[in-house]
Amino acid sequence: MPPEKFTNITNELARERNRAAAERTLNAWLGTCLSLIGLGFAVDQILRSLQQRFPAMNPALTQDIASLIGMGFIGLGLLLLGFALIQHRLEVSSIERHHYLLSSVYALNRLVIPAILLLGVAGLGVILFLR
Repeated sequence: MPPEKFTNITNELARERNRAAAERTLNAWLGTCLSLIGLGFAVDQILRSLQQRFPAMNPALTQDIASLIGMGFIGLGLLLLGFALIQHRLEVSSIERHHYLLSSVYALNRLVIPAILLLGVAGLGVILFLR
């Protein structure tokens, strides 16, 4: 019989806390992404509803621009969801290693932050342009 591997209970409890923290972080990202996706649908549907209810009104936003803004929010939500899943998988795989190695998510952050910034600037530009 092979010798039994020594398990340090303190290390195992720390790993479990780290796994739980990774799950909480993923849940927070999921909530944010679902909010962005819902906002994208809402922008498009609200404008459609307003145009049906008040057809003679000259809207500041056309249906095409509202659809683009809505698709931008939906796309950003899906992009961030993909990054969140990648980050979660990297964190869990590093926790499961025998020798814990902290993996950096700096590369993911360098992609996410400019994407959010560009969408915010584009939304601000559209709002200011249509004013």
